[in-house]
Amino acid sequence: MKKLSLLLMAAVCSLNLMAQEAKFHDNKVISHRGAWKNTGHPQNSLASFRAAAEMGCHGSECDVHLTLDDSLVVYHDLSHAGMLIEKTKYADLIKVPLKNSEKIPTLHEYIIRAKQYPRTKLIIDVKTPKEAARATRIALAAAKVVKAMNFEKGVEYLIGYLPAVDELRAVTDCPVAYLGRYKNELPEMHPDTILRRKIKFLDYQGLHYLAHPEWVEVFQRNGIHLNAWIIDKEEEMDWFLQHNFDYITTDNPERLLEKTTKKK
Repeated sequence: MKKLSLLLMAAVCSLNLMAQEAKFHDNKVISHRGAWKNTGHPQNSLASFRAAAEMGCHGSECDVHLTLDDSLVVYHDLSHAGMLIEKTKYADLIKVPLKNSEKIPTLHEYIIRAKQYPRTKLIIDVKTPKEAARATRIALAAAKVVKAMNFEKGVEYLIGYLPAVDELRAVTDCPVAYLGRYKNELPEMHPDTILRRKIKFLDYQGLHYLAHPEWVEVFQRNGIHLNAWIIDKEEEMDWFLQHNFDYITTDNPERLLEKTTKKK
């Protein structure tokens, strides 16, 4: 029994080391909520992460919420099967499985899966609930789990609430990107504000960059790492590749991988 325990400990240490020292896939492709659109897997499922990793994406994005009993779960919408996640205990949420019979995964379980595929980075989108300030609590809780699991080199964060961006940057060396706002442009998204706040990572919705190509030039000139979401149209993929974005987030990673391979 003692020998078996030592072997298990050695295996865990080896897995952690692989995750920390991995060379990530050399492309710009971030699969949005895993690879689900063309695979049939549920969004944000363990299966969708595996599919994104196995097709060779540099990263796979997932969405993280905090339940009523402080469990960090990977899910996009604010509600699951009519249950508001922040007002529901985890044990109640998992009574309704995903369409492939998986239960809603915890962040802990998602990281375990990500460690099995150390060449694909886990991009954690900290969701902003109706009470925006709660995003800070989610962000700090996620960072605590990531650190406890020795996975900081395998993770990047996305946040749409600026105070949470600031709080998270103070406690982690992981990249923390500001998401801006869905559809609506905010004054705080302007280059002047981004430079003043010394934000070095951005992940705006694609339409904002398309409306302000001059922003792209300013951001790149100042060494800001640029990601864009959700880029599914052929012509938009081409535009962001031509403008040398660092990451491109898509629901169609298969096609974008084809394009990045041809570009090389």
